[in-house]
Amino acid sequence: MKKQNIMKQPELGSRIQEIRNQKGITQKELADSCNIDIRTIQRIEAGDVTPRNSTLKFIAEALSCELSVFNGDHPENGNAVSPYFLFSWLVTGVVYFISWFLFSPIIPANQFLQSISLLSGFIYTLTGVLFYFGFWHLGNSHRNTLLKTASIIVMVCIPLLFIIMLISAEFSFMVHVNKLVVFLMSVNSIVFGLGLLRINNQLAILYKITGILQILIAPFFLIPLSVTWLIGFWLSVPYLLLLLAIVYLEFRASKNPQLQAEMA
Repeated sequence: MKKQNIMKQPELGSRIQEIRNQKGITQKELADSCNIDIRTIQRIEAGDVTPRNSTLKFIAEALSCELSVFNGDHPENGNAVSPYFLFSWLVTGVVYFISWFLFSPIIPANQFLQSISLLSGFIYTLTGVLFYFGFWHLGNSHRNTLLKTASIIVMVCIPLLFIIMLISAEFSFMVHVNKLVVFLMSVNSIVFGLGLLRINNQLAILYKITGILQILIAPFFLIPLSVTWLIGFWLSVPYLLLLLAIVYLEFRASKNPQLQAEMA
């Protein structure tokens, strides 16, 4: 069996602290999960003591990461989301929201919106896929199967809706296909909301509020009526803004570990 090449102190302590901050877990919470004294965690993170292999396994379990992330030759910290990824995710999300606002039937159609419909639809489709890929990545980081699965379905349905819009004039039956895809996305949005509810980090309350709002919006799209869809679109505005707020605060926390610890 290959021997684990565990990194030396103080690098090991810094790695544990880094992953703990990324996960939004306090030193006390980590100590309680590992059933050890908080002073021991503090000394490990400070590099004063080297934990035994059994203790390190408990720490890895509590941090929901593989023991291999503490290897001396491991280049990254496993499932942690980097600040660079979060920044690009945030920028993509802002562009996605603007293009969604222009593309969705949230305001009465006018000449300007009609002239940019195709362009805004294309940008909405591209950035929408990338934006929800970020939530897939988040779900993967937190081992959240609901969020990962729901994100994949959204990434498939967004371009599908755009394709349906492009060819609906040629094939009349596409109207029914469009309703079916909207229905699927509505059911999936409930799953996505449940996935948000399961996120347990320093922004847990915000995740829960956003998840509950998403679940409450879903029924408006389950009913194939223009008026209920319009209400659903308007309710989606604060929901999408909350998603952007989550990404922004995750980005801020990733740049400032001390802030992240305080938010916990």
